[in-house]
Amino acid sequence: MDNITNNETEVKEKIKEIFKNNDAITIATTGGELSPWILSAYFASDELKIYLFIDTDGKSMVNLRINKRIAIAVSKNDAMQDFLQGYGTVEILKDSEEGFVRDILTKKMPWFKTYTPVTPVRIDIEKFYVSSFESKWFPARELEIKN
Repeated sequence: MDNITNNETEVKEKIKEIFKNNDAITIATTGGELSPWILSAYFASDELKIYLFIDTDGKSMVNLRINKRIAIAVSKNDAMQDFLQGYGTVEILKDSEEGFVRDILTKKMPWFKTYTPVTPVRIDIEKFYVSSFESKWFPARELEIKN
């Protein structure tokens, strides 16, 4: 493996570690009357794909129906702890995929429940920015996802 491949593998593994060690994600949306808007939600992942529920009638969903472009942050709100940021798009999933999303969320967080009507979504990140004080990743290491 060359250095680029080693670096890419190292960044991917750090992203998965950050996903595993954090339950909440912050998502910035725009598009509707209440733009920009920030949402915090519980999430789970499958490799680098992010899954969650968004309130069906909430401000974030109003924005996403107009503009699927988003930015995210996953952190413990402590710059000494590993964290990531990124941008990409949200795919609003079919109602038939709610079971899959609920299963992946409850596998990560057995206590997870919803209390309002929700819509399953998948976040596809185009570019990650991963920061780690311990690994001396300042400025952040970048990982671009090519589809």
